[in-house]
Formats: sequence, C-alpha cells, structure tokens
Amino acid sequence: MNLVYYNDPNFKKTETYQKYVKENPTQGFLSIRAYAANKALPISNLSVEVSKILNNNKVIFYTGKTDESGLIDKISLPTPVVSSDDEIIPASQDYDIKAVYEDQNLIFTITMYANISVNQNINVVPLIRLDGSFYGR
Repeated sequence: MNLVYYNDPNFKKTETYQKYVKENPTQGFLSIRAYAANKALPISNLSVEVSKILNNNKVIFYTGKTDESGLIDKISLPTPVVSSDDEIIPASQDYDIKAVYEDQNLIFTITMYANISVNQNINVVPLIRLDGSFYGR
C-alpha cells in the first residue's frame, strides 16, 4: 500500500484524486479534544493523523498535534453533497483517525457530513509505572 498526502501535487494529478474530489465537493469540519482523568486534564502534543484508504493508497488528509488545551480545531475534510430530501439518508464520508500518545495507538473511525462540525473526544489513560511515576516523563 502506498502512502500519499492529499495535497501532494503529484497525487492531485491522479485519477483517484480527481474522482474523489468530484464525489466529495463540499467540506465537513472535524475537531479533536484529547483529555485524561474524566475530561479534567487536557493532553497536549497528542499526535493525530486523519486518513482514508483509496485505491490501495493510504491518503493522509491531516497530521498535527493537540495544543496546550488538548485541542485541534476545524480540520477541513472533503464530503459529499447532502440532498435536501429528508427521506434520504444523508450522504457521508468515513475517515480514520490515529492518535498516538507515548506508547498508545488509539484508532477511531469518524463519519463526516457536508457543512457539519464533528467533534471527536479522545480519552487517554496515562501509563503508570510500578514506582508510581508516569511513562514518558
């Protein structure tokens, strides 16, 4: 499987990209909130990757880290147009989120809709050593 970035100029020339953009011409917005201790402690520097598999390519749409408040705000992701017919299930697009904190890999799948802001909460459980100290410190 190839690893490509969504905004890579070479990938934008591919048929896979052209088809995806045509099927997903609108944007949805993803916000990440990472915390520990039942939402009491924000987790900063949590590495986040948002991706999707397209034609045997792992396409990376976003990479970044949470800020000191444990937030990443308004990641823009391609989504299909939503029909105005309320009898039809709204069109959506699924994305994979990989969050890495110390030795923990947390995996989520998020469903995105056009012009909708979606929040993904990530609860991190810090690893504690037998001597009572935290791993990674």
